[in-house]
Amino acid sequence: MSIIRPTRRDLLRYLGTSALALPIVGGRRPAFADHGEAHKRIIFFYTPNGTVPVNFWPSGGETDFVLSPILEPLAEHRDDLLILGNVDMESAFNGPGDAHQKGTGQCLTATELLEGTFAGDAGESAGWAGGISIDQKIAEVTGEQTLFPSIELGVLVGRSDVGGRINYRGAGEPVPPENDPAAAYTRIFGDPDASSSDLETQRMRRQRLLEQVSMDYQRLADRMEDQDREKLDIHISSLADIQDRLQQNGVQFGGECQMLDLGAPIDPTRVDMLPEIGRLQMDIMAMAMACDLTRVGTLMWTHSVADYVYSFLGEDIKDGHHSLAHKGDEDAPKVEHNTRLNVWFAEQFGYLISRLKAIPEGDGTVFDNTVIVWVNEQAKGNNHDRHAMPYVMAGSAGGFFSTGRYVIQDKAAAHNQLFVSLQNAMGIEDDEFGNTAYGKGELPGLRG
Repeated sequence: MSIIRPTRRDLLRYLGTSALALPIVGGRRPAFADHGEAHKRIIFFYTPNGTVPVNFWPSGGETDFVLSPILEPLAEHRDDLLILGNVDMESAFNGPGDAHQKGTGQCLTATELLEGTFAGDAGESAGWAGGISIDQKIAEVTGEQTLFPSIELGVLVGRSDVGGRINYRGAGEPVPPENDPAAAYTRIFGDPDASSSDLETQRMRRQRLLEQVSMDYQRLADRMEDQDREKLDIHISSLADIQDRLQQNGVQFGGECQMLDLGAPIDPTRVDMLPEIGRLQMDIMAMAMACDLTRVGTLMWTHSVADYVYSFLGEDIKDGHHSLAHKGDEDAPKVEHNTRLNVWFAEQFGYLISRLKAIPEGDGTVFDNTVIVWVNEQAKGNNHDRHAMPYVMAGSAGGFFSTGRYVIQDKAAAHNQLFVSLQNAMGIEDDEFGNTAYGKGELPGLRG
């Protein structure tokens, strides 16, 4: 008898719809505080609808580059950047779906979409992505050492189809982001207003769930052949580890791992609150990294084809984001509006960098051991181009990457290769990711 091998992530899925569905009731102090070690971390920062290439790409050479209008907000972090030129999302020209579906679903998977019934443009349709996303592949390794294998946060991700998901545990297995900062904070750090009796009730409820899962696994093991039983025994033993954590008394705040003040409650569905929602989500992400509750995170700003009006950037902005992205290059006022919007995204990227730089770790900061990767679903919105994607990295991942450079590939490379570089930086020695028909091996020229 053969089975599909269950994993620790399957257990978390059994307890809820995402990795965040198991609120933290038993945590750890930051690993670097306990052991004097720093751990590598990776964060993916997604924005939709492409960019304005003429205002995005730097001028100059590899090390003497001059930041563009869109990237100018990152000037104080210039020496920490890797701007990647001539990298295509090659896989996203293939398979089912329209341009936006392909771009979003393959953004982190580099694998064609499955056939499906999500309606796209011009009668096209598609299903979920056809493979694991790079964040989840990394989390399978790093997640064995943290309570949450990964954390997925969103900002007005108002879709639950392929255009609203970039994280995948495997083919057809999307991971939904948490859009409400208050809910995310409670699930990750626990309810700051909960009484000791409330926490004990919560702990006992999850303890009973885990015991039930363990018994179900054991009954399954009793019906297996020896080889399959050995595999399942490994996962049964992992339940004991989680049960041990549940015996603890909550997050052990201390040092740089501190509670956050979220302020007054806000409505996570209000477009005019988008800046505040995003700022809270970035603060939560940074603190989760500081507390070593996870080492893999994703922040998804809105969704594919999002047409929210960013009126907080100026009363003259009347068009939604997707509509602006589709304006012609000759429409100078709309190009300026779209540029202004992308400048704002760069400012948010800069805020996250600064937030991580402000958290001490060993002789440096959390940022020193982190890489943040800014990704998009398109290169240029008005023609759906996915060549020369606007990829920006910040941070060296503990010295793995050589930063302060604008690296243009001699010949077009596939974004599969970028993900190979990222997984190698995070300690996964593998020269393949996604559909290898479009690329293998690391992206040249990134290592330190």
